[in-house]
Amino acid sequence: MTSLSSHVYMSVAVDDLTDDALVAMLREARLRNEALGVSGLLLAKGGRFMQVLEGPTWSVADRFAAIERDPRHHGVKSLSRETIDARRFDGWSMAFGNPSDVEVRDEPGFSTFLTERSGLPAGLAGSPADWLLRWFRGRDLQELPEERVSLARHAA
Repeated sequence: MTSLSSHVYMSVAVDDLTDDALVAMLREARLRNEALGVSGLLLAKGGRFMQVLEGPTWSVADRFAAIERDPRHHGVKSLSRETIDARRFDGWSMAFGNPSDVEVRDEPGFSTFLTERSGLPAGLAGSPADWLLRWFRGRDLQELPEERVSLARHAA
C-alpha cells in the first residue's frame, strides 16, 4: 500500500496576479497534479498562497520541491506535514478572492472556500490542515508585512 502524506505550506506572490493568471494557474495545476496523483486545495489571497498537497509521499515531496523553485513566489514556508490514512480532497482545487468574471466560478476546480465560506471535507476536521486553512481564510494578510504574519491560536 502506498503511504499518503499531507503537506501545508504558505508563500508570497512575486507579482500581483490577475484573475486570468490565476485561472491559467488553476488549469495548469489541475492537469499536472492529476497526472501525479496529488489532490488538495490552493488558496490565493492578499498576495499570499496557502496550499494543502496530499497524495503519495514521493509525489507530494516532488510537488513541494518544484514549488520551492517556482519563480512566481518566494518565502515558501512549510507549516505542516502529516501521514494520512485516506485522501481528504477528491481532486485538486483552488480558491481566490472574489473573481471579477462570473464565469470563473464555473471553472472546474474553482472553490468557493474563500468567497462563500464553504466548508472543507469532513475528513479534514481537527487536523493541522483544517486549522491552517481556516486561519488563512479569516485573515486580511495583504496589509501585513511578511514578517508580521503569524499563526495565532484562533482559526476563523
